[in-house]
Amino acid sequence: MASYENWTVQCLKVELATRGALVSGRKENLIERKPEDSKILINHAKLTEDELKSITQTLEFPHNFGEDTNQILIELDEKVLETIQEDQVVIRGDEEDMAVLCTRNKTFELREAETSNTLAILPGLKFPDELPDEGERVLNHLEVTNIHFTYFELRPCKPRLKKLQELLAEQPYSGTTDMETEERTEDGRKYTYDDLLEKVQASEDELNQALVDMEAYHIYGFWQILEFDYKFKVFSHIINLVDTQSWALDCISKDAVLRLLNNVEPRTIISQCFDFYLSSTNVENDNGEALYNFIDNKVCRLYAEVLLKPAEKFNLQEFLSIWQQSVPEGMTTNLSQLGGLALVDRLCTPEVICYFPAYDLPEDIQERFSFLFDAREKWTMDEIKYYVEDLAGDKVPVSAILTKYARASNQNGIKYFSAKHSR
Repeated sequence: MASYENWTVQCLKVELATRGALVSGRKENLIERKPEDSKILINHAKLTEDELKSITQTLEFPHNFGEDTNQILIELDEKVLETIQEDQVVIRGDEEDMAVLCTRNKTFELREAETSNTLAILPGLKFPDELPDEGERVLNHLEVTNIHFTYFELRPCKPRLKKLQELLAEQPYSGTTDMETEERTEDGRKYTYDDLLEKVQASEDELNQALVDMEAYHIYGFWQILEFDYKFKVFSHIINLVDTQSWALDCISKDAVLRLLNNVEPRTIISQCFDFYLSSTNVENDNGEALYNFIDNKVCRLYAEVLLKPAEKFNLQEFLSIWQQSVPEGMTTNLSQLGGLALVDRLCTPEVICYFPAYDLPEDIQERFSFLFDAREKWTMDEIKYYVEDLAGDKVPVSAILTKYARASNQNGIKYFSAKHSR
């Protein structure tokens, strides 16, 4: 194979130098090549026929060369190639977006790269292990269908979900019934699943998970988030029912909740809200109805957001007291439940807490860190990890991201992260 590759390089160099018309001309202008021509080239390349395969592959340009402009080249590693071969792929992105390629469960960034070599597309080209070693020299004429000087590199990337958040925020559902069949209002529009799949740069599995993480509701064929006050109103219906029925927080029948609240809010809203804040116990009651329990951390976090969202800052001790009093009896609040939702400033006197949701941060990593360090000069790992963990992955943990985009320092035995070029 080494000698074949050597022959390829040297013969092309000789042919391009001495017989350029045969390579670069149109097919109708070419002189008919013969096996004797290749023998001359072999001699010019200072090789012997014994070192080479018995088939010579010649390159020719057809009369319609260059008419096919829809062809692109993509460089893939073996693992990505296997993924693409086993799955349907689609390229997504609006005109202002950098394109991504998506399989059913992964997203890859497409980046154009230049090459100093000329990449010729040669359908029918045989590789050394496909050619006979011996026999009479034969010419195999190949047509160059295209030439490329650029190609695309494919790199795994995180799904770009900021647009999903923006689309869902255009028209949040507030419980009104007069717009159930309206797709668009003056403030924005509603989107079906296919709409979101077309506009959001994410695979189907990643989009499905993002809809769950953002607590999106499927309402009358469209995906929407609930207006915050309305969401808490719906949840309050559920928790108040549990209280009036004197049900234990870990023995709640979804069937009973849907039945008793059927005329209060749309059934689909109650059902989906229930699924966001309760989980199955894998136990049934005497009537054969599945029983559920509240997810304490999610419920406590919701009540904290109700308190923090309207306030710029909140006295920490007062907040902790009011927060604990506001949650359903039997649940215990803890600041660890507020990661990525609120920040505590312990340098103030008295200490304060403020609303600082991670979902409001820029998606671009450089802009993200600029935003974070504008908001706070120094961060501990426990504080900042919630605001960058969506950028991390299996091969790039939070610690690696911080090492690259932040500067670490120690103060009184505590490790802090600040802007990379701060003083």
